[in-house]
Amino acid sequence: MTNGCPVIEGGAIAVELGKIHATGELDGLKQKYPDAQVKEFPGCVLMPGIVSAHTHLDLVALYNPAYTSEDSSLIDEPTDFTSMLVDQIEYKHDAKPEHVIEGIQRGINRLIETGVTCVGDMTHFEGSFKLLRETGLRAAVYPEVLAGRGEAAQQKFEVALALIEKYTDATHDRVRVGIGPYAPYLLSRNLLKIISQHARDASIPVAIHAAESFAEMEFFFDSQGPIANDVWPALGWSELPPAQRKTPVAYLADIGFFEAPTTIVGGLQLAAKDYPLLARHLVRVVWCPSMNRLMKHGKFPYAKLSEHGIPIGLGTESCIGRMGFNMWEEIRLATTDATAPCPTAMEAIKMGTIGGARALGLDHLIGTLEEGKKADFIAVNAPNWSRGDGEQIFYERLVAATEPQHVHHVAVGGSILKST
Repeated sequence: MTNGCPVIEGGAIAVELGKIHATGELDGLKQKYPDAQVKEFPGCVLMPGIVSAHTHLDLVALYNPAYTSEDSSLIDEPTDFTSMLVDQIEYKHDAKPEHVIEGIQRGINRLIETGVTCVGDMTHFEGSFKLLRETGLRAAVYPEVLAGRGEAAQQKFEVALALIEKYTDATHDRVRVGIGPYAPYLLSRNLLKIISQHARDASIPVAIHAAESFAEMEFFFDSQGPIANDVWPALGWSELPPAQRKTPVAYLADIGFFEAPTTIVGGLQLAAKDYPLLARHLVRVVWCPSMNRLMKHGKFPYAKLSEHGIPIGLGTESCIGRMGFNMWEEIRLATTDATAPCPTAMEAIKMGTIGGARALGLDHLIGTLEEGKKADFIAVNAPNWSRGDGEQIFYERLVAATEPQHVHHVAVGGSILKST
């Protein structure tokens, strides 16, 4: 998936001890490793596992209380961005742990079913770590810091720090920890600076929703709009901050927030000066196409971000939509929901694999099928294609046709999570 490497017909990978030892044509690898056990996937494509670089597994039960992979007709979709935000904060405060756990389990199962091998999860619930470790997915987990109803943000920051200390374990191969200040408009300037400094000093990644909606831009520019009028009163906050007269990205840059390794979820509402700021600070961006469409956030500036060399991954955000948590649908939407020119099918697949790995800071381990990387791969139905059609046609047909039921094999570190 990188450096212009072509599609290999009759291709294979050699796997040992959870790592990829070689890639190439099957016949050549058989000669190189004559004693190796061979597992074949007729009519399939071997490709890197899909990376969902941003989710909220702890919200699955909020939007999908009766969700199954067969019937999602009972999904309760939010009406707008600010009402969704208030609903989420209320749910996190009031939800029973058993409901959250059951939703997380369903969400993880759904991700595996669709071919996801690695997830970036922002969560308020400590049990997410345990559940992800038990199910075998690779994950970067970001304990959430959010100023919610009747609770001090400082207290939640201290809880997040305790989780970071508890789960920062270099010996655990699959689940890594970061920190997730939810959004710059829900935390004070001082706390955002403290979070960033701690993350920088501890060498842990940061994920934050930023430049996601026009309401956010309006709030930062003049302290008006739906966030000021609806979200703050719903949380019991009376005193609005002064107008910043700048974009969320410029605000974060000015307070030194980007000194830590940062991924922003959103990146739709950007001014011309924001792009070089993001590039200079090596910020990564995660795009969640289906949520952006549902919330009417606008077109994603794919071309401008790419022009500035800013890495882009794809995510599923919350489990909302006809089937929810389907990265293949996110990949399809990515080819149509950006400002022109939209990503090609090949570029969208890259965002769903190596792009997501870069967004999570894991591209040295996953995202491509290369020697030395972790054996995170999937086998999906191959499109009807011949070399003469050209590789762009191969990717277009793969993106257009692939649904979760077409994913036949999912492996993380060589361990099989799904096989049909």
